[in-house]
Amino acid sequence: MVRKSKLSLKLPIAAIMLSILLVLAACSSGAPSGGGGAASPAQTPEPNKPAGKLPTINVAYMPDMNGATPIVIGEEKGYFKEAGINVNAVKFLSGPPEFQAMASGDIDIAYIGPGATFLAAQGKGHIIDIVSLGKSDMVFATKKSGIKEWKDLKGKTVGVPKGTSGEMVLNLGLEKGGLKPSDVNIVNMDVAGAVSAYVAGKVDAVAIWSPYTQEIEKQVGKENMVKLGDNSDFFPDYIFPASWVVNPKFFQEKPELVQQFLKAIAQTTDYKLKNKDEAIKMTAAYTQVPEESLKLQLDSLEWLDNKRVADAFKDGTAKKWYENLEKLFVQNGSLKEVVPADQFIVTDPFLKATSQ
Repeated sequence: MVRKSKLSLKLPIAAIMLSILLVLAACSSGAPSGGGGAASPAQTPEPNKPAGKLPTINVAYMPDMNGATPIVIGEEKGYFKEAGINVNAVKFLSGPPEFQAMASGDIDIAYIGPGATFLAAQGKGHIIDIVSLGKSDMVFATKKSGIKEWKDLKGKTVGVPKGTSGEMVLNLGLEKGGLKPSDVNIVNMDVAGAVSAYVAGKVDAVAIWSPYTQEIEKQVGKENMVKLGDNSDFFPDYIFPASWVVNPKFFQEKPELVQQFLKAIAQTTDYKLKNKDEAIKMTAAYTQVPEESLKLQLDSLEWLDNKRVADAFKDGTAKKWYENLEKLFVQNGSLKEVVPADQFIVTDPFLKATSQ
């Protein structure tokens, strides 16, 4: 069975006062990544309590259509049980804290957004599956800031969770506007803090992702937001894959469980692609995120079917996607150099799981 661990998350008082998102309502039980990664504190799951004789895998997810949907479908449709595993689902708000939890041995497998890929490239995790290609990361300025295009960010204050795909889009936008990160006052904030700071007018702009962008719109009104850009502005030079990543130690010790997990995930992929409306309803019930927000998020990403993932793994396309992302990480100082993607992508478990 899937068991959601109860975790504590320290949110800024302003975020609590603003009652951010039913999206964040479940933050008391943990934190997700865009897709991405962020400055949220690391979370620790409850002690593992296997049910019956099935082995339990501690899985980090995010409360969105990429991270949570496979978890709830896998449980509700019995795919995890059928694969011979239990999943202890632990919620996070971003990728970097998930890697911290993997390093401490509390998390075995995690869903991450594009922004946390640099940590896999550093050897802290192996990418084992690709969930989607996204364009849900956006940079919004406040109307009162007077910002209308990228170049106007010079000297302005921008809130962004560091180490996320939101930061990547921000850096690409700054380059497009002829600016450097040093030309802007970039403030590192967790997800809740970035949303509340924007709503309260304490920053001139924010780099964040769906569904949190929808929460900002609810709070301030679309007419008071100035969208500077999103991932799609930088296609096809840069593709933003969201991934499943495994703790290297767990993979070394229990490779058969990784393959079993991927077999179940492959089934959830088939199901969600054929039943998108149901997937939205199931995910909303599981995460307490409004269906409307989840639907908007789904509109801003491209789920990959199992064949496309397999083809990308086999023909080198996936390697190109990740190595291009690494170039951005080198530019922002997260990586010293581009690491050959085959050093942190492990394809055999997925290919074996989907060939059976």
